[in-house]
Amino acid sequence: MGRWAGIGALAAVLWAPPLMAQSAGMTREQAKALYGAGGFPVVTDAVGPTNRCGKPARPRITFVDMNGDGRKEALFIDSGDCYQQEKRWYAVATQGPDGRWRRILEGEGSVAASGTAVNGWFVLNATRGGVTTRLTFDGNVYADARLASQAARAAPSTARNATSGPAAAAPAGDVAIFLAAGFHLKKGRWESGCNDGDEDNGPGSYGPGTIEERRDLNGDGRPEAIITEGGTYCYGNTGAAFWVMSQQADGRWKRMYNSVGIAEIRPTKGADGWPDIGIGGPGLCMPVVRWNGRAYVDLRVEGKGCAR
Repeated sequence: MGRWAGIGALAAVLWAPPLMAQSAGMTREQAKALYGAGGFPVVTDAVGPTNRCGKPARPRITFVDMNGDGRKEALFIDSGDCYQQEKRWYAVATQGPDGRWRRILEGEGSVAASGTAVNGWFVLNATRGGVTTRLTFDGNVYADARLASQAARAAPSTARNATSGPAAAAPAGDVAIFLAAGFHLKKGRWESGCNDGDEDNGPGSYGPGTIEERRDLNGDGRPEAIITEGGTYCYGNTGAAFWVMSQQADGRWKRMYNSVGIAEIRPTKGADGWPDIGIGGPGLCMPVVRWNGRAYVDLRVEGKGCAR
């Protein structure tokens, strides 16, 4: 079970502008949602999936049932200069009973099944820079097994906040927020995995994950948190990425959207009271996404002469 190919059926979903070679029964919109959940948002149909640097990407997708529930998870593998240390990136997305995809793991380097399981989910080994980390599923995302106890200690505080109205999440609950976003604690700072951990200044500098803003975005009385991570080392000329995290009724945190760029929360709204989000970057064109009740999807591209 050390090799993904040995533990499940394989399938590939490739983007071939302007049409998509889809897996059986998958519509174009479903495929776009899948790519977005894997961290490869489709900003325009002409470009197709894009990587963390905002460049066109062609990730390989393998489908494997990792927990025996009959629904296959999607393993994304991409390679290229965007991933500066390992030249390789991975992500795992899972599909809920309602058909929605969400990311439960991502990082630079390689990942493989260990051959064991915890709570019904595969235990994974992630390798980066010659260091292998054991990852287990904590009920929400894959995380370093050594941090599982920290998340458990943070959960009661987070759950109490869920019943106290729109107040901001207490700092003690930040562990749960970062883990749900797919971050890992390294050298006392939260990292998504894009940084090699060595460069802190000068060209290719890196800014670790930070909770930039806390507020109730959709009017449900529970707080959202916006995480930012920065640096040209990870995100090229764009220099930043963001994650929109939402606290659920049970106190757990869920990733609603993330993208390379700078989040601009708009006053206009989509389904369920969720605001539109503009995605700022170095160019003159600004994509805007809207919540459709299931996921944030492309709404328009603003800017003179920009494709719509």
